[in-house]
Amino acid sequence: MDVVAKLPHDPPQGKLRRLRSLNFLPTIITLGNLLCGFAAVHFGLRQMYDLGAGLETVPTAALNSNLLERMLPSFLSVGAGLVILGMVFDAFDGLVARVTRSTTNFGGQLDSLADVVSFGVAPATLMVALMTKELARDAIMPSPISDHLWGRLAWVSAAFYVAFTAVRLARFNVEHAKAGADYKMFRGLPSPGAAAIMVSLILLHDQPHGEHVKGAIVYAMPGVALGAAFLMVSRIPYKRFHAYLVGRQPFGRFVLLMGLLVVFWSFKAWTFMLVVFLYGLSGPVTWVVKQARGKRTAPPTATGTEQPDTRRRHA
Repeated sequence: MDVVAKLPHDPPQGKLRRLRSLNFLPTIITLGNLLCGFAAVHFGLRQMYDLGAGLETVPTAALNSNLLERMLPSFLSVGAGLVILGMVFDAFDGLVARVTRSTTNFGGQLDSLADVVSFGVAPATLMVALMTKELARDAIMPSPISDHLWGRLAWVSAAFYVAFTAVRLARFNVEHAKAGADYKMFRGLPSPGAAAIMVSLILLHDQPHGEHVKGAIVYAMPGVALGAAFLMVSRIPYKRFHAYLVGRQPFGRFVLLMGLLVVFWSFKAWTFMLVVFLYGLSGPVTWVVKQARGKRTAPPTATGTEQPDTRRRHA
């Protein structure tokens, strides 16, 4: 039998707290994030529909824009682009709520529900769709009941990614519900960062490359998904991404950002992948460096006759 702890602020039994109003603009922006995730899932399924029907996938997404069709040449790329658009909505809903002084517990819960879909379910669905497309020629189907080990591994890694995204977001809600919570740092890789890592590989795969590059991306995705999943539920600290862009920055970082913008103009998919992977690795690398420095600067322990007497003394 489940027992639910009753908190001091809970309403009396039999009387449920009603939500009498909600803030319109932040809620609409959060729902925009959710719908981007839903649309991304749709385009991932559309890719598999064509494969299941024995149809050739459309070479371009018919977006009525030569630039967009070069950047998003397939249904999977369109889905990846929608996940990135969801990140834009996710970045602005909290900002709008703070500017309009309309932050509420309802908005925080809705934001996390939207993030589970856009940054958990959608990237995992796109990954499974991509691997289904590429491994079909070898008669390998990503599935929990696949008769091929690689097919089961691909599905299980996507399942871990979705589950750990939900765990990461639930933990964030609980820890930041307390007064005085630190909003400058994340504990664990943020779910939008993990989603960016996943979709960067999809965008890179759909660019003109040799078959060896495409094959390497496909076979690397399960490992990348598992790595991103465990980083999300880790306690490794991460800076908020915008901390690298706003406020006073070192001159060297400014030069680096300008250089990245120039490179991005010519190599969009490669540059995007490089930036998000560097962000994903920044947490573990910084943590390892701090641990190493801490061990080097720790005072030496006393040995031999110089060791202090720690026995309890009686008066």
